[in-house]
Amino acid sequence: LGAGSTPRRAPAAGARVQPRKANVAVRAAANSIREQAGRRAPLEKNSLFNAKYVPFAGDSSEEYSLDEVIYRSQSGGLLDVQHDMEALAIYPPEYWKALFDERVGKTVWPYGSGVWSKKEWVLPGIPDEDIVSMFEGNSNLFWADRYGCENLGMKDLWVKQCGNSHTGSFKDLGMTALVSQVNHMRRQGKPLAAVGCASTGDTSAALSAYAAAAGIPSIVFLPADKISLAQLVQPIANGSLVMSIDTDFDGCMRLIREVTAELPIYLANSLNSLRLEGQKTAAIEILQQFDWQGPDYVIIPRGNLGN
Repeated sequence: LGAGSTPRRAPAAGARVQPRKANVAVRAAANSIREQAGRRAPLEKNSLFNAKYVPFAGDSSEEYSLDEVIYRSQSGGLLDVQHDMEALAIYPPEYWKALFDERVGKTVWPYGSGVWSKKEWVLPGIPDEDIVSMFEGNSNLFWADRYGCENLGMKDLWVKQCGNSHTGSFKDLGMTALVSQVNHMRRQGKPLAAVGCASTGDTSAALSAYAAAAGIPSIVFLPADKISLAQLVQPIANGSLVMSIDTDFDGCMRLIREVTAELPIYLANSLNSLRLEGQKTAAIEILQQFDWQGPDYVIIPRGNLGN
């Protein structure tokens, strides 16, 4: 009991006990969070914000719309999503910090998501109604006090729990951005029949979950006998076409690239830079959680460094 609490009396013998009603938040269908978003006025300068594909290195004049199905530059290099920084700079830093803080953790569509609360810095041109989100992000910063002091000699060690997400992986942050863009292109009439990926577990789990939420078919190539049962269950449960291939991840990657080059299936692996737009928001969240004061060091676990 908290201070000042009054103990609840036990019911008298033979008294009829009424079941307590569950505290469940339900919105009327006519007042859904999507409909509320449709009535919301955009930022005054919102139409100026935009992003495009440009090569990481190469011809500075080469650029592509995010609505194009393209994964490589003319030279075969990777593409980057470039934002119009001059347009974003119309609003000062204090404005952006206040805006992001006001949105975070709410049930307002789509800004309650840790990714889409920074929408103008992620995919500014996508309509709210095309976004595919499960309110991902906003993950906990765990204070590893004892571990930091006893093992590392650090008095202020924090761990960003990006794996506290729907599919158990930080890749949900990137997949909400990618699948939202695919959903947007399909609604524009682009002939995209499905999304696909090669995976050893996390990518397929994230892709299948967001594709299912959007009602978009998904196909997954997995190396046979090389992923955990927990990771295998997710794409199957989410309705993906799961193909177990007698090869390693690199072999699956070659196959999915061939398939997506010949069929109207959108490639969702990490060479697609759209995913980085969602995943970068973890860094902004860390700053928010430290009251916009940057930490001294950020230690990032690595796999193949594709993300």
